[in-house]
Amino acid sequence: MTQHRFTSTQCPPAVILAAGQGMRMDSEVPKPLTELLGQSLIERAIRVCASVGVRQFVVVVGHEEEQVTSHVHRLCDRLGLEVSCANAYNWSMGNGASTGAAASHLRAQPFFLLMADHLVDPEILKKLLADPPASDEVCLAVDRNHHQVFDLNDATRVRCVSGRVVEIGKGLAEWDSIDTGAFLCGPEIFLAIEKVRLGGRHQLSDAIAELASRGVVRPIDVTGCRWLDVDTPETLVEAERQLLSSLNKGGQDGFVSQWINRPLSIRLSKYLVRTGVTPNQITVASFLMSLIGAGFLAAGGYAVGALGGLLIQAASVIDGCDGEIARLKGVATPRGAWLDTILDRYADLAITVGIVVAYVRHAPAPGVLPVTVGIVAATGFILASYVTKEFARHHTSDYPHDFLDRMKHRDLRLLVIAAGALVGFPYQALILVGVLSHAAVVGIMLRGWRLSPILAEAPSNLIPPAVTEIVDRHVRHLTDGAPVPRAALRREAMAGRSAR
Repeated sequence: MTQHRFTSTQCPPAVILAAGQGMRMDSEVPKPLTELLGQSLIERAIRVCASVGVRQFVVVVGHEEEQVTSHVHRLCDRLGLEVSCANAYNWSMGNGASTGAAASHLRAQPFFLLMADHLVDPEILKKLLADPPASDEVCLAVDRNHHQVFDLNDATRVRCVSGRVVEIGKGLAEWDSIDTGAFLCGPEIFLAIEKVRLGGRHQLSDAIAELASRGVVRPIDVTGCRWLDVDTPETLVEAERQLLSSLNKGGQDGFVSQWINRPLSIRLSKYLVRTGVTPNQITVASFLMSLIGAGFLAAGGYAVGALGGLLIQAASVIDGCDGEIARLKGVATPRGAWLDTILDRYADLAITVGIVVAYVRHAPAPGVLPVTVGIVAATGFILASYVTKEFARHHTSDYPHDFLDRMKHRDLRLLVIAAGALVGFPYQALILVGVLSHAAVVGIMLRGWRLSPILAEAPSNLIPPAVTEIVDRHVRHLTDGAPVPRAALRREAMAGRSAR
């Protein structure tokens, strides 16, 4: 059996089933066009595929085919994707019959097979790509954690033995996995569909069961990845809840973002995502609010300064919405993240200048000290953004998101400055956040310094994975406060290097 391999520039096409009527959804629009946080279900399926490199699509239509086809073509034209719509005239017989309609639109090559009404994490598709099927196989993404399945009674159950699917169906008495509705398969699936059709069966699970009886269906474990079959109003509500909850970065957020900013920004993003506002527009709006707040701080006086502080904190909250909207709409790009980072640095400098200008204007004999304080604080803000990136570059491992890392986050700096403005001491607040930023930078630098000698004996591109694993483990020990003898580090590193 020949196993297909895919490069970073090669990705199989995707077949998306969008032919069903979706009577259980109780909606006036075809189920694939049902809106979920500003996007149709079919758009979310297409964008997920595009995020892993899919550029060619076959969308199988049936119920209200003209409306669905028009929507799909407009979407793919906007995204620069190639799409053809296959009309499944016998769609009402079952999703196996719908799948068969795509056969004439595909060459003899592997393809993704997805359902328009399933939310699928891109990681599921990546796992399928990482372990693709042989020429006569079908790979099925399965979830072994049935406790996280929203409607277990409606789920398609799977039984696996020795790395093969042996049974599949909703009524299985013995089973160990759940069918997620994501496949990577080849033309063999169409032969199975035709065979079960002749026997009067028209469901996709019937064709998979036929292939499973021959031992050619291989399960791909995607336990822990998000997926959801959205086919009722209740599951639509659950889908919205899951998407919004996925915006919480948990331990990756700073202290203020986790407990104040993120809960507020998610509520705001829930409404903004249904508008035409883009993430970059939100980034610019947050930046302008910060500039206006900095201007109010520069004007001096308690009332105007307090207003400036409130604007800065509001901008900090809104600054989280751009990334949230980008993730909800599936439009996150490195360019947008770069714009956000650059404008944040300019906003930080503007706020620092505004506070120093106000202090100099109203202090009886300011001298050069306030300007020096401003320069030192601004340097701390810039280094705080820079130090962990340099740690990752030099140590080939991300710096752990520990207390020091969270202490240097921008959300904490802006809240302290806003609070200082509200009580009439923005300059003193600036000194405090400057000290905190420099303390965090120095702490991270010292921890990185302790690891540097281990890696100094070999160029970074020659360091074997075993050494990297050792370093990663001891970085975690360091950030937990446990002492790690340098000799022990060196012995383990040398042992890992000799294992090349």
